[in-house]
Amino acid sequence: MASNKRCKGSRPRTAQDLAHSPDIEHIPAARKARPARAPIVPIADEAEAVRRRIEHLECVITTAPAEHLARRIAMRDIVPPSDEHVSRNRQPKSRRRPMQAVAEARHRSFGLLVQNLVLALAIAGLAGWLNQRFHFLPQ
Repeated sequence: MASNKRCKGSRPRTAQDLAHSPDIEHIPAARKARPARAPIVPIADEAEAVRRRIEHLECVITTAPAEHLARRIAMRDIVPPSDEHVSRNRQPKSRRRPMQAVAEARHRSFGLLVQNLVLALAIAGLAGWLNQRFHFLPQ
């Protein structure tokens, strides 16, 4: 939660200073968009409220990273809720699979079977060759 402490604003100049600054004069659209000076209406209360709101938002933005880090640290040891709280009226997921997925699974399992057979034959051949060479199995 944002605190009510005052913090330094990040806006060095007011909007009026920025509108009349010489670095904006080279932009023709800015010169055309500048309205004619209207008579100043006393709206000091609204201006003060807007200024306070801007300061408050600047403070919130300034303290947001620290609050986010504190929240992450506080939530680090909390276990997520279990599945017991899931609604019992929810429909179970369908166990049906498309024919293409079934065929791919069958093809993959057949490939693994062939791989295992080739590996077993290679091990048996290696054991037979070593037995011929070193006679470590009884005859």
